[in-house]
Amino acid sequence: MKKQMLESMMSRIAGIKVELCIRGERSFTFHFEGCNNYAMNAIVKYFSKDAKSIEAEYDVECDMTCVFLEV
Repeated sequence: MKKQMLESMMSRIAGIKVELCIRGERSFTFHFEGCNNYAMNAIVKYFSKDAKSIEAEYDVECDMTCVFLEV
């Protein structure tokens, strides 16, 4: 699946614009501006069954939420 397609799909699931950073062959970071617990939880829930590792955090200094994923 292409990066743009993943971003579009996650944006629909989260209900806000989500961007994707590919960190490795099976390592990804989904991120979006601000603190939105609904969006964060929706992404975590979507990947929770298949992920080897998943962490989510809000960084107040840059006003961005990141979901770190290893599949």
